[in-house]
Amino acid sequence: MDRVRVIAPCSSANLGSGFDVFGLALEAFYDTLTAELTDNDIKVEVSGLGAEKIPTDPSRNTAGLVAKNLLAGRGLGVNIGLEKGIPSRMGLGSSGASAAACAVALNHLLGLGLVRDELVRLAALGEVAAAGASHADNVAASVLGGFTIVRAHEEWFKVVRLDPPPNLEVALAMPSVETPQNKTAKSRAILPKSVAFNDAVTNVKNAALVVAGFHLGDIDMIGRGMTDALVEPARMRLIPNYLETKKAAYAAGASGVAISGAGPAVIAVVDADKVSAGTVASAMKNAFLEGGIRCEGLCSRPSVKGTVKIL
Repeated sequence: MDRVRVIAPCSSANLGSGFDVFGLALEAFYDTLTAELTDNDIKVEVSGLGAEKIPTDPSRNTAGLVAKNLLAGRGLGVNIGLEKGIPSRMGLGSSGASAAACAVALNHLLGLGLVRDELVRLAALGEVAAAGASHADNVAASVLGGFTIVRAHEEWFKVVRLDPPPNLEVALAMPSVETPQNKTAKSRAILPKSVAFNDAVTNVKNAALVVAGFHLGDIDMIGRGMTDALVEPARMRLIPNYLETKKAAYAAGASGVAISGAGPAVIAVVDADKVSAGTVASAMKNAFLEGGIRCEGLCSRPSVKGTVKIL
């Protein structure tokens, strides 16, 4: 087989306290990628949502950059058809899903048999095209589905996956906020170069709660652990009415609220046995609207399958 089609889910990275470590795959949106091996160069065609804003130069496209890394020295090319279903520059892992899809497709076509950690590591290389750095939080969630934890280091790379609790749902608020083309890189550039010791300790405690909450199936514990003392204070300045929206989500019954990835989307985790995710999504949407900001609110369940072949 020299052609395959795959779909990759969107994701929310960080979940507050887990910057560059946590990811949660979501069913809200998907990218579809078709890859066909050739004897020529790497070619990328993009269609679908926001296609006109996504570069097709393989070195500047996350899927194309993954292909360049995987095909180097093999004397092969690939035609990549990328149908975007995930909104870009929203903080929902759009670039990561494209990279994940390409890694899974080429692993299949080339018969590489990559183990999970290596597949995610190679997919993360594609993020250099979007963020200026390789980071694996979004791609891990898109590749594997569920809740993922990444420990990325030059000498040791490890991914852990946990199933989300069956009653966990998320509410999303997607405000219409002006963002730059290289939004992820710029949102990383504003982060502090050093942080207070007490804040670092607080984030370690909170991140541990998130992991424990997923392991134990305790959504309230997950929510309490999403409080972020390091990244959110810098990034929330880029999202008008963020604090009001966060308060509205908690008032509506959310267990935890955070900026989704680099934003501007806001994610709230909800125990569906106690609260309607739709109620929380509406509350967040209305909070943005009251601040004069157009916003779309929606609900989603976690995607437990990750990137899958459909042809």
